[in-house]
Amino acid sequence: MGIKWTDATPVLKLPPLPACDTASALASGQVDAWIERNVDRQVLAHLRTRPVEQGGLLVGRAFADPVTGLLAHVRITGSAPADEAEGTAFSLRMGTRVWQAAQALLGPEDLIVGWYHSHPGLSAFFSDTDRQTQRAFFNNPYSIGWVIDPTDGDEAFFLGGDCVPLQRGPDRCEVGRQAGPPDGFGA
Repeated sequence: MGIKWTDATPVLKLPPLPACDTASALASGQVDAWIERNVDRQVLAHLRTRPVEQGGLLVGRAFADPVTGLLAHVRITGSAPADEAEGTAFSLRMGTRVWQAAQALLGPEDLIVGWYHSHPGLSAFFSDTDRQTQRAFFNNPYSIGWVIDPTDGDEAFFLGGDCVPLQRGPDRCEVGRQAGPPDGFGA
């Protein structure tokens, strides 16, 4: 006798993108991600501590286009490094404690919005293993996979279980905040 597992998790209804910048969201028609500068710095500092693959989880919020209800924007506001991870030059295995660390960062409206990891000296791309990890653990429409080569600052983003390439964008949720990567990181 076989057991069939089905995912009974209810579909998450994302809050609409705040009215402050809805026009630019609708004009672009693309989903993008914005990362707080301190998160950028923390992640890069973490990934530069050792010359092996390292990673962690990303915390933030996802917003829908108020007209279509489809995902429009993901804000990354926190990171939880996988300090107990086992990394080699070509692989990474994160333990369960990183999930507890990420959950401790969650505010009332926050989600675990994805993961990050390094490819030191290899450039930023999603390997077949990365794609399998994304599909298995980060397959929500808002889930982001962020891969970074910490030796040169090269980075790439992938969205959802299909690992669709994603662009870094401006902060669409707060007017007047400076968006984009910190100096010397990202494109």
